[in-house]
Amino acid sequence: MKRIPLILIALGCGWIASARQTLDLNGVWQFRFEENKPLEAVANPDFEATDPIPVPCCFDMLPKWEKKRGTGLYRRTFTLPGDVPNAFLTVDGMGLRGKFLIDGREIGLVALPYSRFEVATGPLTAGTHTLVAALDNRFDPGTMRLFLPYYDFYAFGGFYHGVSLVLQTAPVQPDVIRVRTRDYATGTVELEVAFRGETPATFDAAVRFDTDPAPRNVTFKNARAVLPVPEFKLWSPDTPNLHTVTLTAFGETVQTRFGIREIKAGAKQLFLNGKPLYLKGANRHEAHPTFGAATPESLMIRDIQLLKAMGGNFFRGAHYPQAQRFLDLCDEMGVLVWEESLGWGNTAKQMADPEFIRLQIEQTRLMVRNSFNHPSVIIFAFLNEFESQKKEGKALADQLIDAIKAEDSGRLVTFACNHNWDDICNEKTDLIAFNTYPGWIGSDAGTPDNLRTMVSNAVETVIRLHRKKYAEKPIIVSEMGTCAIYGHHDPAGAQWTEEFQAEYDGDVLDAVLATPEICGLTFWQFTDSPSYHRDGSTIRTKPFAMNLAGLYDGYRRPKQAAERVRKGFTQPRQP
Repeated sequence: MKRIPLILIALGCGWIASARQTLDLNGVWQFRFEENKPLEAVANPDFEATDPIPVPCCFDMLPKWEKKRGTGLYRRTFTLPGDVPNAFLTVDGMGLRGKFLIDGREIGLVALPYSRFEVATGPLTAGTHTLVAALDNRFDPGTMRLFLPYYDFYAFGGFYHGVSLVLQTAPVQPDVIRVRTRDYATGTVELEVAFRGETPATFDAAVRFDTDPAPRNVTFKNARAVLPVPEFKLWSPDTPNLHTVTLTAFGETVQTRFGIREIKAGAKQLFLNGKPLYLKGANRHEAHPTFGAATPESLMIRDIQLLKAMGGNFFRGAHYPQAQRFLDLCDEMGVLVWEESLGWGNTAKQMADPEFIRLQIEQTRLMVRNSFNHPSVIIFAFLNEFESQKKEGKALADQLIDAIKAEDSGRLVTFACNHNWDDICNEKTDLIAFNTYPGWIGSDAGTPDNLRTMVSNAVETVIRLHRKKYAEKPIIVSEMGTCAIYGHHDPAGAQWTEEFQAEYDGDVLDAVLATPEICGLTFWQFTDSPSYHRDGSTIRTKPFAMNLAGLYDGYRRPKQAAERVRKGFTQPRQP
């Protein structure tokens, strides 16, 4: 196989460089849409294409198939200059299920929406090959367990953030370096090398950090080695310093970017690199009125700039694994991230389903491994607002916490809890995160004085409930906020107007920032985003099939609440 020069790719586990060949499969593919048909019925490699379609793209955001459900059939060819013993089709997020074929041969069926995953192709010969994908965005309870119709965000179909093919060219080939900060004060890290093929018990490798004049020879035992980073600099939102490590072994070179930092929880506080940390931010959906979940880099950068201009330092990635490129940019621009696996309001019955349990553990473990080297990610979470008062919820939550902690990634673990009065699932979490909507969901706001009192009382009550069980765990507000329709005004502050939202979010700021027991606030939500469409739940709660709680609308135009939050986030906190 002809070698190619060192190339840079964003391919999971953070920013990676590799000397082996990676084929970028983005671009225009052949396409056909089969409305209301499952992929099992139409995944024919010889389908008659009707249209071109770009990858990445959400097919149900294009005019011809807008908001339609069914199976999108994709086809393209690629050429290999030589034989390879194996290759790995890499998909960075898709919706909702996918079946994949190469040269008419099925290589995988995946039902993990939003996750970055790989599918092994087996041996491929030199020459031209045909790749076919069938992506099914239907809600079928028999085949789609993870995304359900009532979830309060739209289920997009298509490839969200791109497709590539990684070629394995040797029987033993280093693939990924996972970097763990072992001592942030001395810059000591542990390197763990994951291999394609069999992992050797002991091996020597040439290791170079950043611009070291020469590599050092390092012996790895059980694929791990501990060593200091020369002239290291810590990563934080204020100083997002990044390092690279380059490793050569078995004739192959792999390079990974990472940050040195430590996140800890204790004594009712969060600590980043030993200093108290207060989280200020918002929940962010990967969504846009034109692009759906296939958001371009320019929009990602825009969101980060808007957050920082607001005085924020933190995004909660709601409610699914995040795009690797977005996390790259958060690393570079200094934004902290909560990343969670896909789930929303799941019931005890769902959480007792063996297939649901299996998929939850699989996608959660994938999330941790994919995002391992992103210093921006400080929290891993799961199952937003599930029935955490039930024994089925406790059993699954404990399995997911164990799965995350087994990876030893150096992150905190939690979930967004809305059963604050009877929750039983926070025993093994590192911090408490709660959602509450006083005066909006389940109750009327009343007068401005009444609303202000309701918000303050709700915060005090939730803290008191959790402190009965967990005296020292840090507590953050993972969701509070209300809705407003962009451009709708009422000086008297009618509900759904920008004035009402600014008043409500101002009351939240006043109550939360004045409470020493709380060390973080993430508003629901950063931008308006599409929700269930014409069915799924009580449709009257979702005007225009949108969740309209954004501080910005879907096009990133600020509502009055954005300025109110900026004032709150940038003012000094009272001791």
